[in-house]
Amino acid sequence: MGEKATVEKEKLEVIVEALGNLRFGELQITVHEGKIVQINKIEKRRFPA
Repeated sequence: MGEKATVEKEKLEVIVEALGNLRFGELQITVHEGKIVQINKIEKRRFPA
């Protein structure tokens, strides 16, 4: 497996892990020129009043 394929696989693993650990919130994936350059995870926690 080439270096580029390894990097792309690592990015996908990060995305899958972030989704798997997220109960409530958002996962934002930033793409620049067709390549994933940033992943933001916003997790929401709500507490009873």
